[in-house]
Amino acid sequence: MGISAIIAAYNEEKTIAEVLTVLTRNRLIDEIIVVSDGSTDSTVEIACSFDVTTIALRENRGKGYAMRVGVDYARHDILFFVDGDMYDVTDDHIASLITPVLRDECDMNIGVRSRGPIRNFFHLQMKVGPVLSGIRVMRREVWETVPARYQERFKIEAALNFFCSQAGFRQQQTIVYNLGHLIKESKRGLWPGLAARWEMSREVFLLHWDLYVIAAWQSDMAEQASPLPVTEYDLFE
Repeated sequence: MGISAIIAAYNEEKTIAEVLTVLTRNRLIDEIIVVSDGSTDSTVEIACSFDVTTIALRENRGKGYAMRVGVDYARHDILFFVDGDMYDVTDDHIASLITPVLRDECDMNIGVRSRGPIRNFFHLQMKVGPVLSGIRVMRREVWETVPARYQERFKIEAALNFFCSQAGFRQQQTIVYNLGHLIKESKRGLWPGLAARWEMSREVFLLHWDLYVIAAWQSDMAEQASPLPVTEYDLFE
């Protein structure tokens, strides 16, 4: 059973080379797809220097859209979503995320960066706060449970958690130790980074209101197979 690694990247020139170096050497991964979400830095050029498929969207459409483009191009039925802003990635990190799905212990495994024993306990054991992580492995069937309008921007991670459970698929979380990532304020500057963080928080809050309070998703199930909206892109293989 093959594994497609998908990186939805926006201006990740500082870290994406390190991520791709580790992924391209890992024997568990059969295919790597980088989807540049309208990046304006050298993300595309760096990705093209590796033996991966690079899709460069000509405009910024949001993380969920870029992930969906990657899924549409993926050849395999196990999808490994990877953040392009990570550093200190190791083969052990990758194995800890992929192996539970390969062994059929779960249908989706979400990688959660360690934040210390107390925060790890409250976040995972007490279920305090949503598990929002861009590092996750899943069967393609899990992705396909999410209606099209929830496969947008920052909604996608919380939507995957919700619809995975609704469909009766098994999900688990794995603590990932000693894995770094660049925060938005470091990548974009203080005020643009804070603005992006606010927008992400706003979208996630409204999504939870939609899913858990007014349950609007029940009228959207017919949209699951909606075609991908057209946007221009360049493909490098």
